[in-house]
Amino acid sequence: MTDAYAAWVAYHALALFIALPLLAGVGAFFAVRAYAGCSGRCRNVVHASGLAVLLLLFVGLAMAVRRQGGIVAFDGALAGALSMTIDTSLLWLLSWFTYLGDRDFLTVLSVLMTLYLLWTGWWRLAVFCAITTGVGGAINSLLKHTFERVRPEHDHGYATVAGWSFPSGHASAAMAVYGTACYLAWRLAPPAWRGPCVAISAALIMAIGLSRILLQVHFTSDVVAGFAFSLAWLSVCVAVAERYCTSRRAVQDAQ
Repeated sequence: MTDAYAAWVAYHALALFIALPLLAGVGAFFAVRAYAGCSGRCRNVVHASGLAVLLLLFVGLAMAVRRQGGIVAFDGALAGALSMTIDTSLLWLLSWFTYLGDRDFLTVLSVLMTLYLLWTGWWRLAVFCAITTGVGGAINSLLKHTFERVRPEHDHGYATVAGWSFPSGHASAAMAVYGTACYLAWRLAPPAWRGPCVAISAALIMAIGLSRILLQVHFTSDVVAGFAFSLAWLSVCVAVAERYCTSRRAVQDAQ
């Protein structure tokens, strides 16, 4: 059954690459709207429950990778099926698309966001941005060296990668940086922008993660684990920011 499921996913790779980001965007849009309408106690319960689920998901995947069980078997079967069936034109598209999750590009984006926040007087939010993205990246690197999982084999020539595989750095960094940008837009942009920013960010993050799987430079569990860890880290940082992050300019305006 593992091979059959993997073959089905590989055969529908393009359709999934289109559908899953759209579903992620729509789901995030309505989830955030529902969360915003909750009471303070309800939000705390949802946040704590969501954080627990994300951490359990990451731990479960980490244990599965260590034990070489059914999840690892599916990872290998899907990577093999993709190597035999995925079209080269899609690989070419993905090779460009995946740059949106490149470490250097996201580092520059994070630095620019931090500098903008400093320039506009949102100093505590600038610290939040730097910590969320910078420390998140450092933890991901530490996790990679802890698990030392070898990447799937690929010889299509559309992607060149180095380093360990678990958890995915592209997936983790995309969640941290674009998630941070989404939260900043929620705090600073006009209210009408909030929903679209959430939907676009979620769709982009999902597409970047899928691109790593379809390019066969990461296993599926690498990407899911990267998402789970980074979203958990982001949620903790956002909770702290909601409590402590105000700007000196805002305080002066209020006075």
